[in-house]
Amino acid sequence: MKIFETDKLNLVKQAMGVYTRQHQAIAKNIANANNEEYKRTNTDFSEELQKAHGRHLRTSDERHFPVSAIPDPEDRSKDGGVVDVTQEMSQLADNQIRFEFGARVLRKTFTGLKSAIAGRMAQ
Repeated sequence: MKIFETDKLNLVKQAMGVYTRQHQAIAKNIANANNEEYKRTNTDFSEELQKAHGRHLRTSDERHFPVSAIPDPEDRSKDGGVVDVTQEMSQLADNQIRFEFGARVLRKTFTGLKSAIAGRMAQ
């Protein structure tokens, strides 16, 4: 049995990689916000995460927003236009929360494995 190659761990590891790349893209957009010739980098990596998971992401309640962001028809920044720093900072905060959640899942999983190896109950 491969304890480090479970579906859950593989998904979380891939998600952490996606969140890292997304953070880099958002940071690049923010850094170039004052450059009028800069073309905004797309920061929606939900399709990449779905491919990594091998199936479509779903919500647990029909009232939840879909996984991909709802596009704003008045936002020119989605198609490589002007960078909206407020929107980018909001995406950065959202991405950080997702990354920290993944890190927490990994930490809890490895703490449980460590406790199992040591023969103690996980807290």
